[in-house]
Amino acid sequence: MRQEEKHMEERMLDVIVEIYNHMDDSDKDGFTLEDAEDMVEDQIRMDKEAGRESLAYDPQFFYDTIVELMEQDAE
Repeated sequence: MRQEEKHMEERMLDVIVEIYNHMDDSDKDGFTLEDAEDMVEDQIRMDKEAGRESLAYDPQFFYDTIVELMEQDAE
């Protein structure tokens, strides 16, 4: 993995953890890939509004990571 890709993945993880920390139980219950797609759309819009270049956000990566975080929290 190139350094740039690694940095982008780390930034994406930071974004996902930030979103996850603001999710309440009702958001987590029944979390779907469609929810992750909505998150990606929101994040791209927020990046544009903040004048940041959006990353190549992957809804499946968002979904898998959030599910993983929920499983870790359940332990």
